[in-house]
Amino acid sequence: MDLGTKIKVQREKKNWSQQELADQIHISRQSISKWEQNKAVPSITNIVMMSSLFNISLDELMKDDESLVEKIDAQIKIARSLRNIMISVLIAFILFIIIESFHVNIYDISEYFTDTALLVVIIIMFKIDWHQLDKVIPRKISLLIVVALVLYLIPGINDFVMSCIEGFKEAVKDSRNG
Repeated sequence: MDLGTKIKVQREKKNWSQQELADQIHISRQSISKWEQNKAVPSITNIVMMSSLFNISLDELMKDDESLVEKIDAQIKIARSLRNIMISVLIAFILFIIIESFHVNIYDISEYFTDTALLVVIIIMFKIDWHQLDKVIPRKISLLIVVALVLYLIPGINDFVMSCIEGFKEAVKDSRNG
């Protein structure tokens, strides 16, 4: 039996309406309806509250619902990923402050950062389980990562294009002169 059906059965055993259960958990009636129809999954906090209200164990409430376990695992992985991203951003910000405080020209050391970043991206690409990526990282986060990567690469692409244009101009100039 899936979680939605278990919630509905337990709620009906208590002779509660969806609104009465929602009031006790401090959420909307529509959320209860979505859970019972398996259109949404309650948070861990709400599952714990319901198990307490229904006087059943978490195991009994969640057992045999594989999709719920997968979704909870995915939510945990997302939380870990977001935590790691936030830590990385904080470290990058601190490094930026340190570099700026020593008045170091960022362009003097950008080649080292570019090479290091490229190495990190390559390592990450080999470590990612591409078949499970959509379960771990939501599409919005994936899109944000792609946009950030493109924005990171734009200066390098711009330098490459400008170098090609300058080289082409010099080649045309040399061919006219001799």
